[in-house]
Amino acid sequence: MQRKYVIFFLLILFASLISGCVSTTPSPRIEDVTPAISPALTSPPSVPTPAVFNDSRLLTEENVQIKIFEERIRGMLKNGTLPIIDIEFHYGGDMDIDKLIYNMDKNGVALTWLGPNENQGSEESIRLNKLYPDRFVPTTVHGDGQKWHGSDGGFLEKLGNDAMSGRYFAMGEFEGRHYPSNTNNRDVHMPVDSKAMQVVFGASNDTGIPFSLHHEAEDELLPELERMLVKYPEAKVIWAHAGRNRNPVTWAKFTKPDAVREFLNKYPNLYFDFLASKPGSKYQTGYVEGIMYDLTSSGASLNPEWKKLIEDFPDRFVLGSDINSGRFGEYDRVMNTYRTIILQGVRKNVAEKIAYKNAWKLMTGEGWKD
Repeated sequence: MQRKYVIFFLLILFASLISGCVSTTPSPRIEDVTPAISPALTSPPSVPTPAVFNDSRLLTEENVQIKIFEERIRGMLKNGTLPIIDIEFHYGGDMDIDKLIYNMDKNGVALTWLGPNENQGSEESIRLNKLYPDRFVPTTVHGDGQKWHGSDGGFLEKLGNDAMSGRYFAMGEFEGRHYPSNTNNRDVHMPVDSKAMQVVFGASNDTGIPFSLHHEAEDELLPELERMLVKYPEAKVIWAHAGRNRNPVTWAKFTKPDAVREFLNKYPNLYFDFLASKPGSKYQTGYVEGIMYDLTSSGASLNPEWKKLIEDFPDRFVLGSDINSGRFGEYDRVMNTYRTIILQGVRKNVAEKIAYKNAWKLMTGEGWKD
């Protein structure tokens, strides 16, 4: 008799434990945890809104990776080197990665935002980060190929998903108006307020991760950028190659640093990096494009008006080498220009921000702690 009661009691206990393990609360839907990309200016992009997963494993991995980046920078500071974070590098599969690492170390470059081309895909940056976690920052593809300029739906959908995945610290450089250069013949214009650009601006606005914008500063092309800066106020936009003017007739507004000052005052979500071309070099139009330099028989120096602009906005400038396969041999020269003219031309605390602290805040969301 007592045995029956014991068995009955155990059955009740077992049933209670089972019922306690099963929740009647429904699991959250993906759409319940997904911040939507901001509405388009005209009509929404023809790609679905990417999903964001609150994955604590990813957050843990991100924190570990940030610590690795931090140790790399602090090690260079301890050795007396002003570290540089290169926020624009165009990685091609034919590059010698060991040579790139050698060049980084030789030039005091702590970290590189390594953006692959569209044929490689964003995953290539993840792969190289896993091989060299103290050198390369996971960065999505650049928008400079046929798929980007053709507004390829599959490319844009994957780009949006990559940006929203939590695996990348930055996006690549995306071309608006682009002139031919000495390494390519692209004479193209993806309007900055186009549907494709709305994917980029929207992802940055919703995640806070930065991206670079290549957009030739023609007077008539400025409104399309300004509309987007207003529409996506939380997007982190780095307008590439400040200090350059390729045609003072069509770029009348950007012949002086006053235009950069005006844009920085108007748009708190806007940042700049600097032109990478050699001081004194001429563009195909015949104009010397580096307007931020003073040239004398003894060499180049930072123009006083540009120096004042940079020091007035010390939190809004970063460094990007703009190196690609065709310019790989220019790496040392570009970094030397940045160090000897720009960084040595401003106050020490400003140089530190431009070299690495501003980029650090953009990629991690936190200010650098001395």
